[in-house]
Amino acid sequence: MSTLLVDADVVAYQVAFSTEEPIRWGEKEEFAIWTLHSDEKDCVRKIKDYYHDLKQDTQCKEIISAFSDKDNFRKEIYPDYKLNRTKQRKPLTLKFCRDYIYENYNGFIRPRLEADDILGILATSDIIKGNKIICSIDKDLNQISGLHYNPTAKEFYGITKKQADYNFFYQCLVGDPTDNYKGAPTYGEVKTKKTLTKKKNLWGVVKDCFKQQGLTENDALIQARLARILRNTDYDFKKKQPILWSGK
Repeated sequence: MSTLLVDADVVAYQVAFSTEEPIRWGEKEEFAIWTLHSDEKDCVRKIKDYYHDLKQDTQCKEIISAFSDKDNFRKEIYPDYKLNRTKQRKPLTLKFCRDYIYENYNGFIRPRLEADDILGILATSDIIKGNKIICSIDKDLNQISGLHYNPTAKEFYGITKKQADYNFFYQCLVGDPTDNYKGAPTYGEVKTKKTLTKKKNLWGVVKDCFKQQGLTENDALIQARLARILRNTDYDFKKKQPILWSGK
């Protein structure tokens, strides 16, 4: 039996956003009023359709919907983490969609963790028996080895441990403007791929790259801790808190 581990943050946002409709009031007036409308019934219908299709396409009967907690341990490391998102307007029915998915599709939240971290921990631990499939369109989850499913492309693909580690160190160098951390200056996609290809001690390479930019090993460590999607070895199950990446 396989369990589908769903990035429900993305599902809730996509559904909430897709149900918004602008309405123009007073068509005959010179200056009309525009409002934004979202019907919760449409949200429920789209959520049900989405999860129905997931079960059909993956043949998974068991589903866990992971959500990010309101608190985030990465902000304790770097207060500007995702600060660029604070002024972005959230879809009208986002909270409704989150609540509905959580209550009806096995919602799962853990203190100070993002949905990605929950999926990474569950996928690499023995908490859930049997096969696990990570379901997300977020490239960050390619840091986690195992079977993945892209619900947009409707494609399965596997990530090996070696590939997962490479993707982690790649992210350390290039950073992520979406999450508001910069990585190593001057290291874009092409330069990073060229730097990491066919290297063995990737963490050593990453540290050297930061030092060549006039930065320190601690600067590299901070970026690594922001970039790393938690695995079972990065979480203290007794204390229920992350174990920060140390480079060892």
